[in-house]
Amino acid sequence: MTRTVFLVWTCMLTQAVWGGATSPVSPAKAKDVAPSRDLPMASLEARHRDFTKTVLDKTSFSARGPAEVFHGKPGQYLWLLDNPHRAVGAWRKLGAKCVDISPKNEGKFSWSDELGSEVVWEAALKSTTMRIWLAEGKVKPGALLPMVPVKAVVVLRHYEAKMPDGSAALHHQADLFMHTDSKTAHMLLRMMGPSAGRMAEDGLGQLQLFFSGLTWYFDRHPDEVKDLLKEGTN
Repeated sequence: MTRTVFLVWTCMLTQAVWGGATSPVSPAKAKDVAPSRDLPMASLEARHRDFTKTVLDKTSFSARGPAEVFHGKPGQYLWLLDNPHRAVGAWRKLGAKCVDISPKNEGKFSWSDELGSEVVWEAALKSTTMRIWLAEGKVKPGALLPMVPVKAVVVLRHYEAKMPDGSAALHHQADLFMHTDSKTAHMLLRMMGPSAGRMAEDGLGQLQLFFSGLTWYFDRHPDEVKDLLKEGTN
């Protein structure tokens, strides 16, 4: 299935937005965390709470990424979560192909492509154990297909963990909830069947690797961090 069709379900913050970065990292597997529908809604601003409730109540598609454990410094990991555009630059310097992520006003970020797709997202919750990202926009799954309006909630649960040898590590896992009223999207979803879920899970794995891979690399090559995160030299 083509990358453009894959955009319909993952729609943001997966392969399309985060760019499908690759690295030699294969974080150790961990047990799944609890389902993410039970979210701290009271901690969200009213506008974020209404958006999240709409998506969760009218979910067209949902998926869960793999549970992962990896070595790294918590402070660097949290910084990357809040600065994905700088992470793109670091990945490119390491040789990975990543699409552009542009910072906008009020802590928002955007992604767009040559077909007119554009998705804007922001963090509705930042805590020591969770990020909730909200996204909205339009995605054109192919040159001959109409624009697909999408709303999505991505929940990333993260916390400090221990490796079998007792060394410090990080644990994370992401969930995606997407809503669309598009008949085109629902038609493609029916056509793809179970493979849509597997592809979305792979996409969430790419999202997680976007952050865990760099965190792992920074932990092993601390002398390269400054140059990799330097702006204007991608």
